Amino acid sequence: MSGSKLNKELYTEVNKLKNLNIHTQPKFILDQSPFPDDDDDQGAGAAAATNSKEIVIVGRILPDSEIYNQGAYSIEMKLTPNYPFDPPEVRFLTKIYHPNVSEEGKND
Repeated sequence: MSGSKLNKELYTEVNKLKNLNIHTQPKFILDQSPFPDDDDDQGAGAAAATNSKEIVIVGRILPDSEIYNQGAYSIEMKLTPNYPFDPPEVRFLTKIYHPNVSEEGKND
């Protein structure tokens, strides 16, 4: 996959994450993106964002389920240069007690 196509797809996916704060439950707040906020046309900032080895996206999930709705849970998503062919590595930065989440915040 060419770099520009990856940039466009990743830019689209990051914008979808931004919109999750507005239109969905649970809400998701994007805290750190590989793209600058003022980069609407995918200029040099977009190309530079995906040239690194790992792309990191950080955000907060605000769940609506009764057990977890009292807080916001920070998560980190790492994308490799092979994304979308390799899945992102996701881990909780906020400590959470869940049977499928290890002490390091990763999926068991």
